[in-house]
Amino acid sequence: MTAGWFWRDKAPYLAGLGFSVLLSAVLLWVLSVHPGAIALLCLVFLLGGLLPLTAEYIRKKTFYDEAMGMLDALERKYLFSELLEQPSFPEGVLFCRAMEETNKAMNDALAAARRDMADYREYIETWVHEVKTPIASARLTLENLPGPPLQGLEEALFQIEGYVEQALFYARSGAVERDYVVRPMALRQAASDAVKKYARPLIAAGFSVELEGLDAVAYADGKWVEFILGQLISNAIKYRGEHPRLVFTQSRAEQSVALNVADNGVGIPQADLPRVCEKGFTGENGRKLSKRSTGLGLYLCRTLCGRLGLGFSIASQAGEGTRVSIIFPKGRFYLLGEREELKQ
Repeated sequence: MTAGWFWRDKAPYLAGLGFSVLLSAVLLWVLSVHPGAIALLCLVFLLGGLLPLTAEYIRKKTFYDEAMGMLDALERKYLFSELLEQPSFPEGVLFCRAMEETNKAMNDALAAARRDMADYREYIETWVHEVKTPIASARLTLENLPGPPLQGLEEALFQIEGYVEQALFYARSGAVERDYVVRPMALRQAASDAVKKYARPLIAAGFSVELEGLDAVAYADGKWVEFILGQLISNAIKYRGEHPRLVFTQSRAEQSVALNVADNGVGIPQADLPRVCEKGFTGENGRKLSKRSTGLGLYLCRTLCGRLGLGFSIASQAGEGTRVSIIFPKGRFYLLGEREELKQ
């Protein structure tokens, strides 16, 4: 709140005060009152009108300056109305009441939206679990009836299963705390489980897979990490080059350990690299090389890593391949796990 705003708002009052003082001065002059007395009386009238306005300006400026300072300092702006102190002037009281009513309406709308989202997420999770049953039955049928004509159908089932799993984890990504259990997780085991799950498409694509020096133990939920690794493997298969190769390595830092997944595929153009983790972004490779690109794989990887407290980084060079790192922070539990391993 500036002085200009306040005094412009009080312009009608000031005009009335000035007119009253001037009229009083004229009447006193007509009544032959001494000019000194007229001047003194006019000064008293002016001070009597301006001093209360000045006090009001100071009171309101103090309130609004504190309010704006609090608003700027708050990270969660929606708490503003709850922390705002009740002012002593009527306009401020109305302002606070309007803020409270607006905040309450917003909270009600958010609560309703969260309930709708929770219902939809539960429906998706239920649907995914139900649809997995016929997929598993079809897979068993194919295993009992081997043969080249059925190979294409088996690949299609694997793709369907992958999209179903992606839908499940996408639905759960908004509330990972409901199904996230932190346990000691060997990086080699996590990588092996993901590779085993994608063994058939990796073999069919002619991949050479290497697990180099994976001896670290991190604390995470292996199921979520396996899904993230699966998305990376799926991308490596889609965008493979000649003599495809997939290498899992680890790297240690003072406060973290990273699981690195590198391929020698077509790589990502530098123009697309800053956006590859955006939702729905397929980029040049997705448009040219893969008809099945949804633009959700890397988005889910980065989103899930962020919500699980893990780091995620990606580096790539067009024509040379891509390297993705999942970074596990070293906390107290991680260090305790390392000590237990050393004792053994």
